[in-house]
Amino acid sequence: MAWVSGWASDISIWENEIYERFPGYSHRFIDYFDLVEADFNIEIPESEIVVGWSLGTLALLKNLDKKIKEQKWILVCPIIDFCACWRPAVVRATTLESFGKLLGDVDGKEKWMENALRYLPEQLNAGLEFLVQTKVDLNVSHENVEFIFGTHDKIIPLQQCEGTVCENLGHWLPDYIRTAPWSALVASDA
Repeated sequence: MAWVSGWASDISIWENEIYERFPGYSHRFIDYFDLVEADFNIEIPESEIVVGWSLGTLALLKNLDKKIKEQKWILVCPIIDFCACWRPAVVRATTLESFGKLLGDVDGKEKWMENALRYLPEQLNAGLEFLVQTKVDLNVSHENVEFIFGTHDKIIPLQQCEGTVCENLGHWLPDYIRTAPWSALVASDA
């Protein structure tokens, strides 16, 4: 499985939970720095399953034409059009602190913040500009792409596509790793 991180994130900080939840898979992590370095034009990993989170979903969808046909994508807290939820001026003023507040009281947020602080301001701004400038068209074929989102997501509060709705989940990937209905999407012990 390949895991594509969201804004200011490195999913590998949760690798213990991921390996425990999906023990039969090898895992590859693409962190936010990798996305910025590639100007969000990521090379699609050659994995059976690719999981994107938040901004990582938008980077994947921007590169949908590169998707390997048999590959399954699972997009958690998907972003289709960020500015449908936020005005560009508000997005550009976003800070790690305000983003952290919107995540709410979640386990492990301190670990995420510690990791996020390692990114330079211009790297963080690059992601915010990407969110403002990028919108994807889901009218194109997107076979084997699943969307998962929560009813308590304060970052992307509008459901922008059809998919699996998880009651009482917000915008925090570890909660989805622990509680989302993965068995309907992927065998947890491949």
